[in-house]
Amino acid sequence: MLPAPPQIPQVQYDASAPLMEREQIEMLLAEDDDAAQFRSLALELLTLFKADAQESLARLDAACQARDQAALRKWVHFIAGSAGNLGMMRLCAFCRGIERAIDDGVLEDFEACARQIPAEFDVSCQCFARTFDLE
Repeated sequence: MLPAPPQIPQVQYDASAPLMEREQIEMLLAEDDDAAQFRSLALELLTLFKADAQESLARLDAACQARDQAALRKWVHFIAGSAGNLGMMRLCAFCRGIERAIDDGVLEDFEACARQIPAEFDVSCQCFARTFDLE
Protein backbone atom coordinates (compact mmCIF):
# COMPACT_ATOMS: atom_id res chain seq x y z
CA MET A 1 0.00 0.00 0.00
CA LEU A 2 1.32 3.41 -0.97
CA PRO A 3 1.60 6.12 1.65
CA ALA A 4 -0.84 8.98 1.32
CA PRO A 5 0.43 12.00 -0.59
CA PRO A 6 1.72 14.84 1.56
CA GLN A 7 -0.71 17.68 2.20
CA ILE A 8 -0.13 21.27 3.30
CA PRO A 9 -3.21 23.52 3.22
CA GLN A 10 -1.59 26.32 1.18
CA VAL A 11 0.19 23.97 -1.23
CA GLN A 12 -1.65 22.94 -4.39
CA TYR A 13 -0.16 20.20 -6.57
CA ASP A 14 -1.18 17.09 -8.46
CA ALA A 15 -1.29 14.59 -5.60
CA SER A 16 -2.23 11.89 -8.10
CA ALA A 17 1.22 12.08 -9.69
CA PRO A 18 2.90 8.66 -9.55
CA LEU A 19 5.57 8.16 -6.93
CA MET A 20 7.89 6.82 -9.61
CA GLU A 21 7.88 7.10 -13.37
CA ARG A 22 10.24 4.37 -14.54
CA GLU A 23 10.38 5.66 -18.11
CA GLN A 24 12.29 8.76 -16.99
CA ILE A 25 15.23 6.67 -15.80
CA GLU A 26 15.02 4.32 -18.76
CA MET A 27 15.41 7.34 -21.06
CA LEU A 28 18.21 8.78 -18.95
CA LEU A 29 20.19 5.55 -18.78
CA ALA A 30 19.17 4.18 -22.18
CA GLU A 31 18.24 0.78 -20.76
CA ASP A 32 19.55 -2.02 -22.92
CA ASP A 33 19.90 -5.78 -22.60
CA ASP A 34 22.45 -5.57 -19.75
CA ALA A 35 20.17 -5.56 -16.70
CA ALA A 36 23.05 -5.72 -14.21
CA GLN A 37 24.72 -2.66 -15.67
CA PHE A 38 21.40 -0.80 -15.73
CA ARG A 39 20.76 -1.62 -12.05
CA SER A 40 24.30 -0.58 -11.18
CA LEU A 41 23.81 2.80 -12.86
CA ALA A 42 20.39 3.25 -11.23
CA LEU A 43 21.94 2.51 -7.82
CA GLU A 44 24.70 5.02 -8.50
CA LEU A 45 22.15 7.69 -9.41
CA LEU A 46 20.11 7.01 -6.27
CA THR A 47 23.22 7.08 -4.08
CA LEU A 48 24.34 10.42 -5.57
CA PHE A 49 20.85 11.87 -5.20
CA LYS A 50 20.67 10.87 -1.54
CA ALA A 51 24.15 12.23 -0.81
CA ASP A 52 23.46 15.56 -2.54
CA ALA A 53 20.06 15.89 -0.96
CA GLN A 54 21.30 15.43 2.62
CA GLU A 55 22.81 18.91 2.64
CA SER A 56 19.74 20.33 0.91
CA LEU A 57 17.40 18.70 3.43
CA ALA A 58 19.47 20.04 6.34
CA ARG A 59 19.44 23.55 4.88
CA LEU A 60 15.75 23.21 4.09
CA ASP A 61 15.08 22.36 7.74
CA ALA A 62 17.09 25.40 8.87
CA ALA A 63 15.16 27.60 6.42
CA CYS A 64 11.86 26.28 7.78
CA GLN A 65 12.95 26.94 11.37
CA ALA A 66 13.95 30.48 10.40
CA ARG A 67 10.78 30.88 8.30
CA ASP A 68 13.07 32.02 5.47
CA GLN A 69 10.96 31.72 2.33
CA ALA A 70 13.78 32.59 -0.09
CA ALA A 71 16.08 29.91 1.31
CA LEU A 72 13.27 27.37 1.49
CA ARG A 73 12.39 28.04 -2.14
CA LYS A 74 16.02 27.58 -3.21
CA TRP A 75 16.34 24.16 -1.56
CA VAL A 76 12.88 22.98 -2.59
CA HIS A 77 13.70 23.98 -6.17
CA PHE A 78 16.90 21.92 -6.07
CA ILE A 79 15.10 18.84 -4.72
CA ALA A 80 12.25 19.22 -7.24
CA GLY A 81 14.62 19.34 -10.20
CA SER A 82 16.69 16.40 -9.07
CA ALA A 83 13.62 14.34 -8.19
CA GLY A 84 12.05 15.07 -11.57
CA ASN A 85 15.19 13.96 -13.37
CA LEU A 86 15.04 10.65 -11.49
CA GLY A 87 11.36 10.09 -12.22
CA MET A 88 10.22 10.79 -8.64
CA MET A 89 7.15 12.57 -9.92
CA ARG A 90 5.12 13.01 -6.73
CA LEU A 91 8.09 14.47 -4.83
CA CYS A 92 8.78 16.78 -7.77
CA ALA A 93 5.14 17.89 -7.98
CA PHE A 94 4.92 18.45 -4.22
CA CYS A 95 8.08 20.57 -4.21
CA ARG A 96 6.88 22.58 -7.23
CA GLY A 97 3.62 23.20 -5.35
CA ILE A 98 5.60 24.55 -2.41
CA GLU A 99 7.54 26.81 -4.78
CA ARG A 100 4.28 28.20 -6.16
CA ALA A 101 2.88 28.74 -2.66
CA ILE A 102 6.01 30.70 -1.76
CA ASP A 103 5.85 32.71 -5.00
CA ASP A 104 2.17 33.48 -4.34
CA GLY A 105 2.93 34.53 -0.77
CA VAL A 106 0.52 32.01 0.78
CA LEU A 107 2.84 29.49 2.43
CA GLU A 108 2.38 29.64 6.19
CA ASP A 109 3.04 26.16 7.54
CA PHE A 110 6.81 25.90 7.62
CA GLU A 111 6.65 23.15 10.23
CA ALA A 112 4.65 20.96 7.85
CA CYS A 113 7.25 21.56 5.14
CA ALA A 114 10.05 20.59 7.52
CA ARG A 115 8.25 17.31 8.30
CA GLN A 116 6.68 16.37 5.02
CA ILE A 117 9.43 17.10 2.50
CA PRO A 118 11.97 14.73 4.12
CA ALA A 119 9.25 12.12 4.63
CA GLU A 120 8.23 12.28 0.96
CA PHE A 121 11.91 12.22 -0.01
CA ASP A 122 12.35 8.96 1.92
CA VAL A 123 9.20 7.43 0.42
CA SER A 124 10.37 8.38 -3.08
CA CYS A 125 13.85 6.94 -2.57
CA GLN A 126 12.37 3.68 -1.26
CA CYS A 127 10.03 3.49 -4.24
CA PHE A 128 12.92 4.12 -6.64
CA ALA A 129 14.92 1.31 -5.01
CA ARG A 130 11.97 -1.10 -5.24
CA THR A 131 11.20 -0.13 -8.83
CA PHE A 132 14.71 -0.98 -9.98
CA ASP A 133 15.23 -3.92 -7.59
CA LEU A 134 18.04 -2.17 -5.72
CA GLU A 135 17.11 -3.34 -2.23
